[in-house]
Amino acid sequence: MPPAPLPPQDSPLEIPKDLPFIKLPGASLASTSPVDFGAVVGTYLPMVVHTWDHPQAGKPFINHSGSIRLADLTLLSTWGSAIDGEVEQRCEAQVVVPYVAGTNRFEIGRSTYTFRHSSFFIPATRNRIRLHCTTCSGVIISFDPETLLPVAHAIAGPGFDAIALRVALEQPAILNRRLDPRRDRLHRMLIEALAFAESAITIGGAVNPMLRLDDLIRRLIVMMLVPDLLEFQESPAGEGDPFVHAGLVEWLLGNLGEPISLTDMEQRSSYSRRSLQYAFKQRFGCGPMQWLRRQRLSKARTLLEFPGSCRDVSDVAQACGYISAAAFSRDYAARYGERPSRVWRRFRDGNLLRRLQQTSPNAPAED
Repeated sequence: MPPAPLPPQDSPLEIPKDLPFIKLPGASLASTSPVDFGAVVGTYLPMVVHTWDHPQAGKPFINHSGSIRLADLTLLSTWGSAIDGEVEQRCEAQVVVPYVAGTNRFEIGRSTYTFRHSSFFIPATRNRIRLHCTTCSGVIISFDPETLLPVAHAIAGPGFDAIALRVALEQPAILNRRLDPRRDRLHRMLIEALAFAESAITIGGAVNPMLRLDDLIRRLIVMMLVPDLLEFQESPAGEGDPFVHAGLVEWLLGNLGEPISLTDMEQRSSYSRRSLQYAFKQRFGCGPMQWLRRQRLSKARTLLEFPGSCRDVSDVAQACGYISAAAFSRDYAARYGERPSRVWRRFRDGNLLRRLQQTSPNAPAED
């Protein structure tokens, strides 16, 4: 017996303020017909759209969407009228993150999944999916599921068994927030990461790859799929020797201008997420990413005082892993109490004055 039709529901009057990417210049897409919206879905997601209809006959259709790429992740944000559709996956998996409490029903094979507040995972099994959304509002994250395996292994450490994740990657699932407070916390963190991505684009025109937001999003998806990873822990580093892998520190210091993620650190050190955090806090008094940011700003301070080949503050920022000069200025001022442009001018003027004094005919001769 087919599921009962979902009750009609009017679209909200305004786009939710926390729904990202909808209003970004160059990323915003507006549709006034379900056919146009279906074309957006088929263009930006690896899906074949077979049908895409508006079930509320006689009511106007409206949809606003926005799409960005974060490394190899595709993020499609959408808001608007109700949709009845049928799509077929091509290759990747998807996580659907709802924002407005409309009702979403996805029929995959013989199973039906109805969700309102929790995220929904769709495995990359070339599914044919019938979907019914009373309010089309949320973010769809599309990705290669194989990229989650090394991330999970890095989070858990050498003792990790990938079977639980592989099983999770093979079946659709509602990642229920109400039944598991760990998933609720991770869901909120994912919402914050998406908002941060939009903020970074708004301020700097692009997401700084140094931030490795793609890695953060993958880590959150992995832990939402297998929350027990949060509890998995190998034996922490011994208190007498809080950081065995000194080679990691050397590698980090030698690559301050390159994108570095937590997953990169875990893979290089062979420590789990918890052991890596423990080791850095024992030795340096802070987490690994905070320590990395401090080292980048310390390098920036040296370059501002002795610029070498750097021509301006923007060159210094890029040499230390910042694409956005505004973000660099903000972080530097928070760390050292003054803006980098002021430091640059002070040392530039001081160096210029010394050179002039040395070349002046009245300058005292050196012994």
